[in-house]
Amino acid sequence: MDGRLKFDQNVNLTLTKNTPKPLNAFNAAYRQSPLVPVMYANGRYGVPFVNKTTGFVTYEGQPGDNIGSLNSIGNPVYEVLRNNNLQNTTTLQGSFEGEFKIVDYLKFNSRFGATKFWYNGRTFNNIKHGWLNADPTRTESEFETLRTNNPTSTSYAYNSLNISQNESFRWVWENFLTFQKSFDRHHVEAILGMSREKFDIASSMSASAYDVPEKEQYWNIDLANSSGSSAYPKTVNQTSYTPIALASYFGRIQYNYDNRYYLTATVRRDGSSVFKANENYWGTFPSFGAGWTISNEEFMQEASWINFLKVRANWGELGNQQIPLNVSQILTSPGSSNYNYVFGPEQTLVFGAAFGTPAVDLTWEKTREAGVGLDFGFLNNNLSGSIDYYHKLNTNTILDVTPTLNSSYARNFYAHGAKVLNQGFEAILTWSKTLSEDFNYSFGVNYAYNSNKVKEVTPAYDGATGGSLANGQITKQLRVGQPIYAWWMWEADGVWQTAEEIANNPRYGSPIPGHLRYKDQNEDGVIDNRDKVFFGSYIPSSTYGINLAVNYKKVDFAVYGYGVAGNKVYNALKGTRIDGGENITAETFKQRWTGPGSTNVHPGAARDSYASSYYLESGSYFRINNITLGYTFSRLYSNTSKLRLYVTAQNPFIFTKYSGFSLKYRECRKQLQA
Repeated sequence: MDGRLKFDQNVNLTLTKNTPKPLNAFNAAYRQSPLVPVMYANGRYGVPFVNKTTGFVTYEGQPGDNIGSLNSIGNPVYEVLRNNNLQNTTTLQGSFEGEFKIVDYLKFNSRFGATKFWYNGRTFNNIKHGWLNADPTRTESEFETLRTNNPTSTSYAYNSLNISQNESFRWVWENFLTFQKSFDRHHVEAILGMSREKFDIASSMSASAYDVPEKEQYWNIDLANSSGSSAYPKTVNQTSYTPIALASYFGRIQYNYDNRYYLTATVRRDGSSVFKANENYWGTFPSFGAGWTISNEEFMQEASWINFLKVRANWGELGNQQIPLNVSQILTSPGSSNYNYVFGPEQTLVFGAAFGTPAVDLTWEKTREAGVGLDFGFLNNNLSGSIDYYHKLNTNTILDVTPTLNSSYARNFYAHGAKVLNQGFEAILTWSKTLSEDFNYSFGVNYAYNSNKVKEVTPAYDGATGGSLANGQITKQLRVGQPIYAWWMWEADGVWQTAEEIANNPRYGSPIPGHLRYKDQNEDGVIDNRDKVFFGSYIPSSTYGINLAVNYKKVDFAVYGYGVAGNKVYNALKGTRIDGGENITAETFKQRWTGPGSTNVHPGAARDSYASSYYLESGSYFRINNITLGYTFSRLYSNTSKLRLYVTAQNPFIFTKYSGFSLKYRECRKQLQA
């Protein structure tokens, strides 16, 4: 068809095989006392037994000695070795695109893409081996006796096997009609389009059983209860998920006059099936932009040091529908639970249900954004960069709401409840220079500042809390005028030195000398929630980065780094420990309160469990995330052949005053959930 029709397609297949190790092994390695051995002489793995009579960390002793536990932490080496987890995944991705040029200035594109994902997981647990290694004095005959006396208890099965499978599919179909035409100095580009997308077309299945054969090739559910003395139940769970469907219609027109003046207008009409409960599927999102390339004006031609200068402005609305399917939930359980009942002389289990989560009236979350920007290039474009200011107001933030204690609802639900403002600026500056044919370099920096603030909150949700420490303590609150879910807790006001001091001052709970003291903010003589104050946000207010690249002949060198500032992190590692025999940092040990007058900043070894500003630390850091040195060999076997050898260091350095785990590790684990 005279080159007017063309097609493009690609297929990618990805196979993975993983043997992940348990995350709790990292926790155990940090917290377990170094006095506990990795393994005993009898071949059993070390556990935190202590002879309280002699003070030695051992399970051995003389008759009459008191053998107890140093702590309740496991053996990290054994946790890794006994974990037998296998995960296999297969991902098949493909796309197909066709383009038809109707006339020189009008073309039609259609694109279809799909992803199919399969997951197979297997977890094997040697229950008997774990039972024996929990106490080095245990014997196999004791295990067999307990197994015989408790034939239905899975605690005395030889092993367990869990098989899990997951299968998902998503597809997207997009169509575009593009018009491009120039009229003298006028250039117009217009696009009309539509798209359809469906994802979470998925199902999952898991099966569990006990006493499979010892050899790995026979680990399957059908061969469970291979021992003649076992008849443990096999459990199968299967779930089919509700797919999410998206539909969009959109149009955009861009006008450019003489590469000096630019206008853009866009409108989208998006629909999402997550708003099925009230059938308010659709949202409309317009946006507009304008630009002026000042450097192309005649009056700028004499400013030879200015190579490029452009100002921009924009306004628009963005939509968000990233929430679970918004439907009312009915809670049920196949076993013993508060939803079910037992009736009659035979105590027959009757299945019941409870109303869990209401589907309140929801629609698209809308963010209105306005901004201005400046792009520039000076001194033969050796110096280039951009500066942007933005103002983003989320007009109807969707909150994950926790019901009040007197609510009839049992689970959290989603509701529009706040207006949240993000505003700030971003700047990028790059200097690049070619000094000769053999030598060039470039250096760049970027910086962004963002202010996050809650402007309005629905009265029913104002003061909602979050950031649970999983011990009854919360660390965050939603409040007008503060960053979203800002840190909210008591202010540490020194350390109790004596019992007399405790008796004569406001206090919470039953403190003892060495515990933290909390400030009575309203001076009413009582320490309660009214004395909690805000301490900033976990969200960085500043982010920045640097990059340096140098090329000399065939040698290349590059350094990249980035950092954040203006945020605070809750360092729970300094908090209370369940067991006194756990490992702590040397800094915590050296700085602890040891008696009246020793310190009025750091608590003693015995600590309360209340959240306070004492545990908040600066989350600022700067990380060198990549250093690379390379050498390129040219013309190895032809004029165009090349071979580059390089060495690289990933995340070699971090500079921070934070005393807890690596901040990168915390990013992977996420901050305390709001």
